[in-house]
Amino acid sequence: MRFNIRPLSLDELSGRLIDQILWVFGGALDLPRRSGRVVSFADTLRRHASYPGFGAFGAFNLRNRLVGFSYGYVSQPGLWWREQVSAPLSPDQRQDWFSDAFEFAELHVHPSAQGKGLGGQLHDALIDSQRAHRTALLSVMHRSLRARQLYASRGWEVLVAELRFSSEPHTPFSLLGLRMDGQ
Repeated sequence: MRFNIRPLSLDELSGRLIDQILWVFGGALDLPRRSGRVVSFADTLRRHASYPGFGAFGAFNLRNRLVGFSYGYVSQPGLWWREQVSAPLSPDQRQDWFSDAFEFAELHVHPSAQGKGLGGQLHDALIDSQRAHRTALLSVMHRSLRARQLYASRGWEVLVAELRFSSEPHTPFSLLGLRMDGQ
């Protein structure tokens, strides 16, 4: 099966594709479509899309159905995620990693399309579109073995081995960083 990877517009994200995005998000995380986490993701996406430097990519099957997406934005002081993940870092590490960073916020592929290299393609498209930044940062769930393997294969390094978000205190995450300037 062939897929088309392309940038997603803000109009698509807030309009005609939102139901497909929620289908992908829920499927990738094995959550029911009507779960609170899936339903609230629509508001999270709208909020993230308003941040400076927002960029998104989608993977579409031959029937033009969205089966995967990735997105992120420029890291800004004061944003919830940044404040959560930067706390365990030293001041020097925070300066090094966050002074010119892109936050790789989400990457999801629906189970019906997994195992076909789409995660890597969506990752690479988003990162390649953001090479002007010195670093990129993301958090990944410990249970997401495939995601952790993907990021390791793309050169991401573990900055914080275990952290927990106040919104998901029972789920361990790791903070990963990628140097995009070749250092």
